[in-house]
Formats: sequence, C-alpha cells, structure tokens
Amino acid sequence: MTEDIKTYREGAVKHMVLGPGVEGRSLGHVQRLVFAAGLKDLPPDLEAVLIRWTAGGPSVPGPDLPHADDCKGPDLRALCHMIETASCPVFVLITGAIGGAAAELALAAHGRMATPSARMQFASAKLGLIPSGGTTQRLSRLVGAEEALRLLSTGTVVGAGEALAMGLIDEVIEGDGDDGATLSAALARIAAHVAAGAVPPPGLARGAGLRDGRAFLAAVAAMRAKTAPEDACQSALIDCVEAAMLLPPDQGLEFERSLAADLAAAPRSQALCHIHRAEARGAKIPAALRDFSPAPVRRLGVWGAAPAFAGVVLTALSCGLGVTMVEGDKPRLVSLLKAIAARQEAAVTAGRLTAVQRDADWARLQAVTESGALETTDFVLVAAEAQVPPAQIAALVAQRKGRAVLITGRAEVPSGAFRLILNGRVAEIALPPGAPAQPAAQAFSFLRQLGLTVLPVGVQSPAGIAGRLGAAGAGALRAMLAMGVTVEAIVGALSAFGLRPPTLAGLEGVTPRAMPPEEIVNRWLGALANEGARLLSAGMAQSPLDIDLVAVAGMGFPRDKGGPLHQADQRGLMVVRRDLTLWADEGEVWKPLPAWDALVSLGRGFAAAASRE
Repeated sequence: MTEDIKTYREGAVKHMVLGPGVEGRSLGHVQRLVFAAGLKDLPPDLEAVLIRWTAGGPSVPGPDLPHADDCKGPDLRALCHMIETASCPVFVLITGAIGGAAAELALAAHGRMATPSARMQFASAKLGLIPSGGTTQRLSRLVGAEEALRLLSTGTVVGAGEALAMGLIDEVIEGDGDDGATLSAALARIAAHVAAGAVPPPGLARGAGLRDGRAFLAAVAAMRAKTAPEDACQSALIDCVEAAMLLPPDQGLEFERSLAADLAAAPRSQALCHIHRAEARGAKIPAALRDFSPAPVRRLGVWGAAPAFAGVVLTALSCGLGVTMVEGDKPRLVSLLKAIAARQEAAVTAGRLTAVQRDADWARLQAVTESGALETTDFVLVAAEAQVPPAQIAALVAQRKGRAVLITGRAEVPSGAFRLILNGRVAEIALPPGAPAQPAAQAFSFLRQLGLTVLPVGVQSPAGIAGRLGAAGAGALRAMLAMGVTVEAIVGALSAFGLRPPTLAGLEGVTPRAMPPEEIVNRWLGALANEGARLLSAGMAQSPLDIDLVAVAGMGFPRDKGGPLHQADQRGLMVVRRDLTLWADEGEVWKPLPAWDALVSLGRGFAAAASRE
C-alpha cells in the first residue's frame, strides 16, 4: 500500500486523497509529512479543502499500532490542530470504513460527510491505549459523555445512519463512494456552505455534547462506578472524557496526551500491541502466493472421522458450504455425526442457530463410506490419524492436481499435499520451499474463510509450533513436580499469571520443595522461550511473532501478556539465559541453546529479529 497522498486543486477546492495506510497505521511517516505540507500556505482564493480516503478492505481497519517513526515529523495531535486552524474550512468525505488516525483526523474537520456505506471506529482501547490526537476531547463535545465512552471503550463500529443521528457526522451523501456523482454531491454541499457563510465550526469548537452538564457528569460517574480500579485504560478514558467538560480545550488535549503516553509505556499495552502486530502479520498472504487466484470452494471433503474435524465441518456448514464426510468405519462415522448434531442442538438451545438454519446445514452434509465421493469436492482434509491408508492418500493427491489436500496427524505427507495442524483458532500449514503454489493459495484462502488464523511453517513437523511449545511447557511442569514443587503451588502460580489451571498429578516419594510463584512462572516461560529459540533456529517458525500468536490464539496464553517470546524480551534475554543456565542441570528442557548467544548479541532479542522482517 502506498504512503503517498494525492493532492490537486479543482476550482476553489483543494483535494487531498489519502491511501489506506501501511503496516497497521492509518498514517505513516511520509504520509504525515505530505499531509502537513498540504495544509500549509493555502492560497488566499481557496474556499475549502476536501479530505477523502481511497477504498480499503471490506472491514474497518483496526487501531493504529505505535511505530518507531512516530516521533518523526508532525504527530497526529499536530495534524488535527492544522486542520482546525487552516486558513479555509476543511471537510472530509467518508466513503468506506475508517479507523485509527483516519477517524481521529475526521473529528477535527469543519464538516463531515459520509456515504450510506461509511463506517467509523475508535478502537485504541483494544490495545490498552487511548487516542493521542485529541479524540477524547472532540468526540465528547460532539456526542456527549455517554456515547463517547461507549464508542471509545468498546470499539463499536458506527454506520452512517447512527453516526448522523448522534452528531458524529453532519451529512449523508447518497452514492457508493466510487462514482463521480458522489464527489459532485459533496462538492455541491461544500459550495452551499461557503456561499451561505454557514461553514460548521471545527471539532474542538463544537459543543452540542456539553450542553447538558448534569447528564454528562452523571454518565461519567456511572461508568466510573462500574470500572475496576485496575483497569488503567478504561479509567484513563473516563478521566479524559470528564476533562472535556471540566477543562479548557488546550488543557484537555494536554491531559489526554499525558495519559496516552503513560499507557503506551505500560506492560499490558505493549503486550497487546505486540499480539496485534502478530495478528496483522498472520493476516498476510505469503509473498510466494500473492500472484495466484485461489480456486473457489463450494464443497469441502473430509476423509477420516477425526474428532477435531467436528468444528471445521460445523464452521463450513455455517458458511453455506456443502460438506462430504468419508469414513470407512461406520461406528466412527456415526460417532462424529452425533458429535456434530449435539453441537448444533446446543447452538439452537443457546439461540446462536435457528432450527431452520440447522436443518438447512444438515441438508448440505453428506456422510458416506466410500472415498470416491471426494471427486466432487473442491478441497479435502484428510485425518491420517483415522487410519486412512497412506497409499490411498497418495493416490488422492495425484488425482487432485491444482486443488488442495491437507493432511493432519503423524503420517507422511505425500508430495503435492500439505500438513495441517489445527490448534484453537490457529491453522499451521507446512509450506516448504518448492511447494505447489496454486493449491497452497487455495488452502490459505479457504481456511481464512473459516475464520482461522493461518500461519505458514517451514518444516513438515507433525507437532507444529503449538505441539512443540506445549511439550516444552509440560516438560517444565513435570521437572518441577519431580523436584518436589507441589501441584497446588504450580496451579496457583500459573492461574495467577492468567492461564487456565493445568491438570497435574503429584509424584510419590519426592521431598517437598518450596518455590516462589514468580520462579514457577519464570521456569515455565523459560522452557517455552527456549523451545521458541529452537523453532526459529530450525526454520520451522518463520518469525517470533508467529510463535507468540500460536501461544495466544491456539494455546490459551494470556493475551495481555503477549506470548512467551515477548515475555522473554520484557525480562531481558541476558536474564533469561542466566536463569536457563542455572536450571540446566535440573531438566533438559532448560538447557539453553547456542541460539541464545546470537539473540543476546542483537541487543533487543526476539523483538529485534521480528523488526528486521
């Protein structure tokens, strides 16, 4: 995506057309410089500036991630100030989905116009952050405390109709945003405002949301009463919104800036930003596959009644796809069908699925015992652990050139197929050098259609990243039990860290050993980080971000802790290496790898490796 901003003049209006942003940002360093230059030294005969965005994807962009170049050039707060103090009025036209800095800039404008399909979102709180460009002050002045707190704390996506009703935008312009008629209508509205001398005031000069002071402060008090004291982000949002009523605008902006800086430095926010960055990486198609158009999938084939496939089948049915299930062993086939039916009934009882939808889904499900039925499917998953003969798997792959075949389990994967490891909402696909690109592109596209995070791995390992990490963590727990640490101590320490309590059994005849909760957690994290270093060295994991994403999305690692490699960076790799060296004689899982020396020499450890990508 380009960082350029297209600027041109048409009559008395200057147009500024912004690209959709780069690398998790609405505005990169270059964009900020060009944007600022576009608002300086405007000609005296200019009547207005119109800012709009080129079309992005169908979903609202997530919150902006902090980047190292944020300190270069004008920051977002300065750009918003430039909009409000420009020598002529600045309007924005929102024709698609905007979030992050784009949404913050829109609030500073004199007038906000949108097409019916436009959407806005303020989602900084999802990263444990608050906006830094003045949004808490401008939004509160526009829509009042109750709506401002709702939008800021939940990251709710607001459509054009709702935005108009609450005062977030000023006008809805009919059109789809891509035709000249929409732009002409927007320019006509600007001309009418200018001609009538009725240009709306900029964001900080608005005050509709402050008119009822009692209701404003009551909404603040109500939100504060139900906010946990330890929720620093929510407390900061409440304080900033309250400041919009109690402080002059300049002081309110400075108050927001100060709290935003404090939160950005907090460990929780840094961990959430780290995982958001990992998710952004995980959403990308591998470079080798970007030039291939994946074949569509209308019917999924499933060969082998593996229990793990029940969720895949249900998700595929919910997406409107047909599913053909093949299993030569009738009792196993019936068992899987019963499991699928039970989960459907539970969804109907919970109101997540209607009886009509259930019946329609079931009608698209075909269960047979002969593998020939797979010939009519577009995509096949094979459960090798369900005793599907290897020779038959190889024959299937040979028949389906250009169409993806994914293999689960520990069986050998024939050439042309891919190993699949499903864990939580993460799907790992082995994508070794020379892998056939067309079926690989289909595999990535289809699994993402099912709502899974798809990560390429470089080695065809049956365990995958998730299995290897899980084994390392389990090995650390067994070693501590053998050392005499009690089950209660281990469960208590890991639960306090934010993990689901593990199921453990104590060992007989072991002398009890007291161990502080912090050491228990650090030993477990150290084993995971050591295995993570091994995965990177072997080329199985392509990035430290992938390892942390698997831990969080696939293994239940606390999201606000950022993953085991992020935790290692936070402690310092020299400290982690020292600990591993001290514990090495107490368990193989803690013997530090030679890779630690190279990581320490980078100075920033795993984060440095990720930043070079």
